Amino acid sequence: MSMTRSFLIVCTLVQGCSIAAQPTFERFYQSAPSYTFDLIELPGHNIFTCMSSTHVLNPAGSIVRSSFYHSGGTYSTQTLKAAGPNSFYFTSATIAAECTNGVLSLVNPVIGKMDSLGTTGSLQRYTMGPGFCYSPPDGLEVTSNLGAVTWGRQKNFFALRVDEAFQPVWAKRVTRAGGFRFIKELPGGDLLAGINMDTAGAVVARLDPDGNFIWSKSYIRPKGVVHDAFIESDDSFIITGCTDSTTLNIFTPLPASYQPKLFMMKLNGEGDVQWCRGYDSAPNYWQADTPSRIERTVDGNYVVLATTGEIGFNLPYRPALIKTDLNGDTLWTRSIGRNGYGYITTNLAALSDGGLLFSGIIYGNLPGGNTGIQYIFKSDAMGHFPCWEQVQSIQTLDLFPVDSSFTLVAEDVAVTATPVFVQDSILDTDLFTVYDGCTFTTGVPARVHGRPKPTVRPNPTPGRFTVEFQDPLVKDSYYSVFDTMGKLLFQRAAAHGQKTEEVDLTGYSKGTYVIRFTDKEGTCYERVVVE
Repeated sequence: MSMTRSFLIVCTLVQGCSIAAQPTFERFYQSAPSYTFDLIELPGHNIFTCMSSTHVLNPAGSIVRSSFYHSGGTYSTQTLKAAGPNSFYFTSATIAAECTNGVLSLVNPVIGKMDSLGTTGSLQRYTMGPGFCYSPPDGLEVTSNLGAVTWGRQKNFFALRVDEAFQPVWAKRVTRAGGFRFIKELPGGDLLAGINMDTAGAVVARLDPDGNFIWSKSYIRPKGVVHDAFIESDDSFIITGCTDSTTLNIFTPLPASYQPKLFMMKLNGEGDVQWCRGYDSAPNYWQADTPSRIERTVDGNYVVLATTGEIGFNLPYRPALIKTDLNGDTLWTRSIGRNGYGYITTNLAALSDGGLLFSGIIYGNLPGGNTGIQYIFKSDAMGHFPCWEQVQSIQTLDLFPVDSSFTLVAEDVAVTATPVFVQDSILDTDLFTVYDGCTFTTGVPARVHGRPKPTVRPNPTPGRFTVEFQDPLVKDSYYSVFDTMGKLLFQRAAAHGQKTEEVDLTGYSKGTYVIRFTDKEGTCYERVVVE
């Protein structure tokens, strides 16, 4: 089967401009997704994130560096966490293969380490005992001894701990219908786990460093769910979640009885409730299956990111930010989104300048023929955005959940680690189209055109083709040819004053290639298929 190679021509006027430190922005990124879409602030205020590939964004949200690791046996980067000044851990999973029963897919968790250039230092695949046919990781927690903990996605009820060398310390499984939502390390080395289980409500548990349950308690039964936690230095913690959840599909109207509240609940080290606040977003009720996120802001308060739903249906609508004091009382609320589009939120970061950064996916009629695309939005310290800010009524009320202790048992699972060997590459950042979320209109290219789009004939091509421009090429023009992973194949000077350029890819493999034309007016891209 032939690999496809492409040319994408977008002409950009290069203009000098001054950028204020840490501006607000709304950006869409035409890049493959990752599972958690994590956001990490680097020294100098750049942002390190993963959208399948890893990207460094400048403070205005533009991609300044991209990288990718290549392996025939793993997915791309799914989760990204800081482990040191220039050390980042990430998760992935093996590409699916048939299980011994011939029914399910065999997928094993993978944990790796990279630097801020995206260079992979080590990567380990973990094979666990019988019964683990589908076990991709959900999230990742870097521990104080520079080990890590990961856990199963959805209802794969397992957890895995590794040491600093990524060798297994233990793997545990719970034989109940449910799964971990988060696992976080407490100041003394114990672990705090959020668990969602059928009919058990929102479950929070404390484990010792060896993965054994110390206590487990259920709150807000029967359909309450937990999402995230913020760990305080005094061994207390703030839990977020929803008081109700539903499995209805997006086409079935929600019953009148379904009125979920977002909640923030403070627990002490024994799991006793200190206070609990509920947040009512009617008539746009919260999307309980889209996890809320909580962070501490630079002024010492809390901020929660959550997703509201369409009125009357189990369908995502808009992101909402709630800033509270240390008692969960609302300081301000914000909502953002363009009418006619649906937004899902994935991750939240509180930045050193007081601004808030969050990521997710927008759905609708989007530029470039897209119906779904990744986004990152940046607000100022008061939660204001450059555009599309909306009013969302949110009412705060007191909730009085009662904890119910019950027993969970973690069974030991045999696990072995196998090194995965990869090849790193730096990608051409122009392969990833970035749209301005404030000015986008459907059918309009992402960047300003310096000249009309050229024509490529023939396309597809057996190898030789002609690029025809509407205007003659100016002095100091040249073109570069890249494969789809961003590797530069060759670079040639282009004919000054000519309206056509002959390009020869004879001898290269069949597939899709990207060609870049550069002159003093800007840069253009086009894709071409070699058959």
